Amino acid sequence: MKAYSYSRYSSDAQKHGTSIDRQQTLARKWCKDNGIDLSDRVFADEAVSGFHGDNVRTGALGEFIAARESGEIEPGSILILEHLDRLTRLKPMQAVSLLSSITELDITVVTLRPEMKFTKEWDTMQLLQAVLHLDNAHKESARKSDLGKIEWGKRFARARQSGHHIGKRVSNWLDLGEDGKYHLNGHADAVREIFRLCLEGLGSTAISQALNAKGYKTFNKGGRWGTTAVLTILQNRAAIGELAPKDGGEPIPNYFPAVVDQDTFDSAKSIIKARQTGKIPKQSAEFNVWGKLVFCGACGSAMHIIQRTKFRYLMCANRRYGSCEGSKNVRLDESEDVLMALLMQLDAISLVMPDPDKLHRELTAAEGRLITEREKLAVWAGKLAFHPESETFANFVLQSEARIKTLKAEVERLTADLTGGQKLNWSEIRARIDLTDKNTRRRINAFLHRLHVQVRIAEGYLVIQGDEGRAIFAVSKGKIGHTTLHADKGIFPNLMQTNAMALGVKNRLVKHGMGYSGKLTVPNGRGTRRTTKGETRAVQPAKPVDTGPATPYDTMLPDEAYDLLDEHGKPIFSPDTYRDEYSIPGENGKFSQYTDEDQVLHAPDD
Repeated sequence: MKAYSYSRYSSDAQKHGTSIDRQQTLARKWCKDNGIDLSDRVFADEAVSGFHGDNVRTGALGEFIAARESGEIEPGSILILEHLDRLTRLKPMQAVSLLSSITELDITVVTLRPEMKFTKEWDTMQLLQAVLHLDNAHKESARKSDLGKIEWGKRFARARQSGHHIGKRVSNWLDLGEDGKYHLNGHADAVREIFRLCLEGLGSTAISQALNAKGYKTFNKGGRWGTTAVLTILQNRAAIGELAPKDGGEPIPNYFPAVVDQDTFDSAKSIIKARQTGKIPKQSAEFNVWGKLVFCGACGSAMHIIQRTKFRYLMCANRRYGSCEGSKNVRLDESEDVLMALLMQLDAISLVMPDPDKLHRELTAAEGRLITEREKLAVWAGKLAFHPESETFANFVLQSEARIKTLKAEVERLTADLTGGQKLNWSEIRARIDLTDKNTRRRINAFLHRLHVQVRIAEGYLVIQGDEGRAIFAVSKGKIGHTTLHADKGIFPNLMQTNAMALGVKNRLVKHGMGYSGKLTVPNGRGTRRTTKGETRAVQPAKPVDTGPATPYDTMLPDEAYDLLDEHGKPIFSPDTYRDEYSIPGENGKFSQYTDEDQVLHAPDD
């Protein structure tokens, strides 16, 4: 039988005292007196609240429970506490439930002041004792919490009215000088570097690794940066000089000297939000340009890069475990050629501008401001719900809604600017976008995320932007073709329709052949025949691809609009105008009718 000591204190003000040492000394004495072996593994929560249950969710007590559940700690072990209130200060019923859950893990809980023992067979008297002690602990914490809120409310009120300092305990990059003003200290450089790396696209883990590699000093004695510290700084409004009241009220601007400007902070906030919702991929050594953009067309699972012999492939995550039979592996280099064709279709002019990051920075900052304003609206709307008669809260809600409308318009304008204006051709895409450069791959990934682009891979590449299907790309014999989609928002071709259209594109790619001298057309780097300079070589039309039985017209989308381009972005075949009326299956089996005109490219007459 082995015993484990658990110690806790609640506030930073106690860290210079002897609270932890005292609790652990008492545990050692009890074990010695009772002939119990005390484990060297110590569980201690320093400056962690038991009133809100933080020690269970993220603290050492939660670590102890997890260790017992995983079998690291043997059944029948003992958990030693100085007082029952060291375990928790939750409400009595919640506290009893926590104590019971620990004893149900076959752990004996021993308290030393007063000495009590709780096992999974505890009786009614023990239950009453536990409820009394835990109820007193909760009431005491609640009283202190209420007093603390009142005192902090007074401090924030003074700070808002006169700039009065709330105290010396501020962010680690700030010092309170003898002149009574706050000043930036040497840690400010680390804060600036954290924001700079965040805007470059690095996640919290990559940022902490970079800080450690560059030797930036940490704020504690640990000596190494971690992800929690990085995220805490990126979300701390003191970085822009604001004091954020704990009651959720309006921040006090210009209270501290700012480390970064408002746009930088808002941009970082937007990036963090995107990461939390899975819109931005984590960093890796090579950075997958398709990160969190490409999905299996059969099951919807993410596709990951795998190494097979000398080539790398995109593979459905579910297929790796045998739970997706409808997917297919796609060579990574082929997929990246399709990516280049996609960028050309999207007119990704921002990627080849002299300062391509400027628009991205402006858009990211605007998105951050929009997120902040929506958070403010939620606060004011909540207060208005409790005080519906308040004209002040109602006005705040109306003003916030107006700002949100303006910010949404700004985000839409900047998003349009990313793709507006000039057209890009194939040679410009190839010449000016270097996919071997990690920063370029990161920019392309961020660009497509900002446009809400997703790609579903099956027989071809179904491109979805927002809630609209844009196109289907397909590759055959070293050539890339695509068909343009026209449909209501939220209506996409299903797997059978997508595959039928992709096969149709491949069929045309082979059937029409190519009659172009010199370098051949929309190359993907493999499979295309090339000619030497000045030589002319006609490529004869090949046999059509057998696409199997014809798919019924009313269950597939048309594939009339497709392009075959040469290396200069010009059509190889002379276009004729094709007019067609077609239908797309909608919800509840209904069909919507559309009429459109597209360019259909025909092989020239020999």
